[in-house]
Amino acid sequence: MQAKTALPGLERLVEVCRKHGFPLETPSPEPTAPAAGEPFLGSPFDPLLAAAYTRLGGAMLGEFLLYRPGPHEYGLAKINEGMRQNDAEAFHSSLVFGQEPNLAYYYGTVPELADPQGVQPVVYIDAHDQPLILPVASSIDRFFDLFSRYLEAMAEDPLYVEEHHSSIAFPWDVPELVARDEPLVRMVEANHFDILLKDDEHSRNWLARIRQYVRHGGE
Repeated sequence: MQAKTALPGLERLVEVCRKHGFPLETPSPEPTAPAAGEPFLGSPFDPLLAAAYTRLGGAMLGEFLLYRPGPHEYGLAKINEGMRQNDAEAFHSSLVFGQEPNLAYYYGTVPELADPQGVQPVVYIDAHDQPLILPVASSIDRFFDLFSRYLEAMAEDPLYVEEHHSSIAFPWDVPELVARDEPLVRMVEANHFDILLKDDEHSRNWLARIRQYVRHGGE
């Protein structure tokens, strides 16, 4: 029997939600979830996303909604098929696996940038007006870990404590957390994300902020 893939970032995110009382829903896994490396909408399915779906049939984790994997009206396949009907390159270059509930802020893996093990980096997509893409993690599990630390920062935000509305925006206000992801930083330094970002000023400013924290410790 194949060993279960470790997902410490996902485990941490679940525990942070429990500890601080953030929304937490973890439906049972679904048998129709894609397997690691299986062709899915034209690209190999990310192995860590596949591992997450062996544990969850979708999820609500704080301010992050993980789509259900099966052939549902609002499931992974249907949502991506719908998004790819428009001309936004962000939705053709990535597989969107989740979003902030009721908002046009999405998270997707990038099959074209998979490592030799098939693990794909994660990008944040702001789909308001002209879609904006920001690299945020070197893998799904590093994204889960990053989001857990963002939620911890939210839990200490006085505005959130008083009004349940945080002054900390993800990922814009946590570049120092993103910069801790060494594999992502190596990809940034090697300009691997240029195929997605092209000449977008906001995206390139984002990468410059990450480089700043790496080189100068945020000073």
